Amino acid sequence: MNNDYTNNNENLNGINLQFTLFQLQIYASELDQFFFIDNPAFNRIAEFDEEDGMMAELRQPRRRERHSPREKQQNLSKYYQKSTEPIQNDHLDQGQPHIKVTSLRNTNVNSEYFINEFGLIGSLKNTNSKDILIGRSHRNQNPDLIPNDIMLPDDRAISRIHCKIVCKDYFRKNQILRRKYQLALKYINLSRYLKHKISQFLEEPKNVYIQDLGSIYGTYLRVFRQEPYLLSQDNKFSIGSETYFNIVLNETYKINSKEIDQEFYKTLKALSCLKFSQKHEIHFGDKQKPQEFQQLEEEVTNVGFKDLYNKLKEYNVPILGIKFSGQGFDSNKQQYILIGKSNQDSDEFSIGRGADNTIKINSNTISRKQCRIKYSAQYQSWVISDGLQDRDSANGTWVSLQTVEQSEKKKESNQILLQNNSEIKIGDFFLRVELVKGRNTNFGQQIKEMLSL
Repeated sequence: MNNDYTNNNENLNGINLQFTLFQLQIYASELDQFFFIDNPAFNRIAEFDEEDGMMAELRQPRRRERHSPREKQQNLSKYYQKSTEPIQNDHLDQGQPHIKVTSLRNTNVNSEYFINEFGLIGSLKNTNSKDILIGRSHRNQNPDLIPNDIMLPDDRAISRIHCKIVCKDYFRKNQILRRKYQLALKYINLSRYLKHKISQFLEEPKNVYIQDLGSIYGTYLRVFRQEPYLLSQDNKFSIGSETYFNIVLNETYKINSKEIDQEFYKTLKALSCLKFSQKHEIHFGDKQKPQEFQQLEEEVTNVGFKDLYNKLKEYNVPILGIKFSGQGFDSNKQQYILIGKSNQDSDEFSIGRGADNTIKINSNTISRKQCRIKYSAQYQSWVISDGLQDRDSANGTWVSLQTVEQSEKKKESNQILLQNNSEIKIGDFFLRVELVKGRNTNFGQQIKEMLSL
């Protein structure tokens, strides 16, 4: 630590054990309000690389999505309003928080972009939007109007204004604390300096989001093999060059629902006997089909698959429905049902080109082991990971920012949280986003050591 903080180190060593998580919870009220700290003395000085596990539980859960207020089809007129003041932003202070965006393929545009609190450094944009707009090289009726900050190659898969990075929250100067944390800090007997540092540790996350703006071909985020992605109803995924799958049924373990019975297996059998494209292939989480299912005779039913889905939802077992399209699938082999284990991890269901996969895809652009799906008791959710545990797939597994419905209706997506080193796919163009904290001290580690006493 710098010499300027020597005295503060001595103070830390002598802190009374009254600052414990138990005491913080005693002081904290149950009010779910936000409290703004505008005192200049509380300006952000440092960031913490990691959080103590228990302290993380005290914080507001990180939002995965923000719902867009607009429900209409793509309307981009607000992004064409010309700015009345020229934007002058040509200096990057490496000591301050900033965002680095890097192109991952050779193109005829700049390979690196930097974003600070004023916007994209060196941007040619001359419109009013405060967000970072991404789209293809623009040609419109007014050649003097430039709406995009990051201009991608002129490609049919890239819309004129395709998506945007929303980062104003990342650069905010004031701190936002939940009121119960503000009250706890008010009554704990600590120095002003330590209260300031603890408030930084507890403040609401300074998040960065990405949002598709109703593009034709969509915007995708990479799914990593080390970080399971929690599946949601209506998720849309892209694998290989032209293969897609949607989540059409997403049921988790429900403790008060019906136990598995003979009717459950009959419903599954009915799904497996539907005609043509509605026919489902059934897979169980323990790799073995139960005898009750195997012994049932095939029987054609007039009940539609949606009604059969509703019957399955009554049971306390995780169920995932997947529908494939594009390369590598016959028209009568596109829908799959995966059955997990009640309130425990299922075995992994693998997707890929190899014959040993649960779901086999006959396409050369798909890896032998493309991705893995399982039900996770820890997350109480179905999760997906790319490739093998020790190897990425060749072309990646990508989740669309838009739901299936948003994509079909060309609506803008929800705002989706970006993490450090997130990768974005727009057509054949790839961007990596790095969230740079700026100046750092090791104060976060000292806080964790103090709490472990």
